Parts: sequence; C-alpha cells; structure tokens
Amino acid sequence: MPNGSLHGHLQGGKLSWKKRLEICIGAARGLHYLHAGAKRTIIHRHIKPSYILLDHNMNPKLVGFGLSIQGARFMSKPKPIKINTPGYIRGNWEYLAKELLMDRTASDRCDVYSFGMILLEVVWAKTILDMESRGNFLKKPVEEYIDPNIEGKIAPECWQVFVDIIAGCLKNEPDERPAMGEVQMQLEHALSLQKQADITNTNAHYILLSKTIINRERQDITETTNSCGSLEDIESEDMFRT
Repeated sequence: MPNGSLHGHLQGGKLSWKKRLEICIGAARGLHYLHAGAKRTIIHRHIKPSYILLDHNMNPKLVGFGLSIQGARFMSKPKPIKINTPGYIRGNWEYLAKELLMDRTASDRCDVYSFGMILLEVVWAKTILDMESRGNFLKKPVEEYIDPNIEGKIAPECWQVFVDIIAGCLKNEPDERPAMGEVQMQLEHALSLQKQADITNTNAHYILLSKTIINRERQDITETTNSCGSLEDIESEDMFRT
C-alpha cells in the first residue's frame, strides 16, 4: 500500500491525534462488516497495527487473513467457535483474548479485545511488547505513556470517551465487551468531541488531569504456549478493503 501500515506510522510518530482517530474508525468499520455485514460472520483473529494498511488517502485496509475463521450465517449474536485443531491457536499472544488462549474459543469479541490493544498502541506509539518490558504497565495510568507527539493535543472530553472504549474492549469476559459497531460509533463520537473542542480552543493545547488505570489480567504465557502450541506469526497476502 502507498502509505505502509499503521504500525509504521506510529513508530514514526508523525500522525496527528485526529488522523489516528480517523484510521481507528475506518479499521473498526471494516471489522464491524466482517462480524455483521457479510453473509457469514468472519473472525479475523490476528488484527494488529501492521495488518492495518493505509492507501494513498490514508484510508485503512485490513489484511492478514491467514488465521481468520468463518462462522455460521450471520446472527445478531454469533455463537463462539471452538477450535479443536492442535497447534492452531497462533498469532501474536499480546493481542489475543484470554478465552482464545485458555479455552480455545473464538468469537467476534476476540477481535474486539485485540482492537482494544491496538487503541493502546495508537495513543502510546509503542508496541505492546515494548510496553511489556516496562513491567506491569497496565497497573499505571494510561496518561503516563501518551506519545509526546500528541501530548497536549487531546481534548479531555474526547479522551474520556476514548479510554472508556479501551476499557470496554479489554474486559475479561467476552460478553461484557462491546460489538465492533458500538466501538465504531463511540470512536466517531470521540472524534466529533475533539473537533468541537478544537474550534473553541484557539490555543489547541489541552491538559489531561485524569489518571485512568485499565486493569487487565496477564496470562502465564509460558504455560499457555505449552498447552496451545507455538504462537507464531503467519503472514497473509489476502486483503479486505474497508
């Protein structure tokens, strides 16, 4: 793709806050279509920033469908899919939901969980693995790690909606996570709040006074890896356009 991946742009640190939100909205729209717009529910199972590519207009395109699975014909609440193939729980463990790692159960809410981890990377401009090296980073306020390139650019009212989305996506219980359609709508709301704030704030500098801690239980990855097989990265040339 002409503009590479979201991962590459986050590492470069040049994306504005509003552009990051727009890309997240487009990616959420694509996942929502996979879950609810196709004849059969499609679970991506491997969504991450490097699989969100950007076209010449910086519109996101989802790729990396090598691990995706197809459910039954679309229902308002798709049934979880049990994965019985030995060694088939693959992907980058830091994005995988607990139920996929521990119970080998996949649903659209697995993608929602992964998307929550992506949203953390979007605001930090660091990979989850980089953050893991800092210790139990999710026990500390999210605000402590905001990318310096967007620090002071996030309106408090927009930020509150954004971190609420992350907290919802990272719920331990799948049924407590929002559907991707709801995530998309809330991201659009966050962007709207940001634009409104920028109109009234001529200095365009904001101070976040909140201290948001998102608790997320970390799994014993060594034990999980031994029980599930190798968690290896699988590339795919398949592409889904949002």
